[in-house]
Order: sequence, then structure tokens, then C-alpha cells
Amino acid sequence: MSKTDWPKEPLTNEILQQLDRILDDWCTERDCDTSSDRGQAAARALFNWFEFGVRDNAELSKLLREERL
Repeated sequence: MSKTDWPKEPLTNEILQQLDRILDDWCTERDCDTSSDRGQAAARALFNWFEFGVRDNAELSKLLREERL
């Protein structure tokens, strides 16, 4: 059996808190709840940008604000 090489860094509590703060700020600005359909779509978009390799908080916030959700 071959070994799978997973080049992604693990999700730490600190990273999850960072993403949660960005999502909370976005939802507050749009007067929606993180558990709403719109909030969940924003969470997916944010996580996709993170998985793509964006790690800077300001850049993640900017990219999320530019999403058409």
C-alpha cells in the first residue's frame, strides 16, 4: 500500500478562531447569522480561500467581501 503525502498544514484551534472571527465580522456587517444559508456560503468561500493558500487575515477578509453571496 502506498503512503499518501498530504501537504496541507493541520487546522489548529488558533486557525479556526482566526477564520471564525473573519466570518463573524462578515456576518455582522451583513446582519446575518453564521448558521444561515448566507453565513454557511460565506464560511465555505472563506475556507476555500484558506485551503487555496491565503493565510493573511486582511486578504482573507477582502476576498470574502468580494465574493458574491
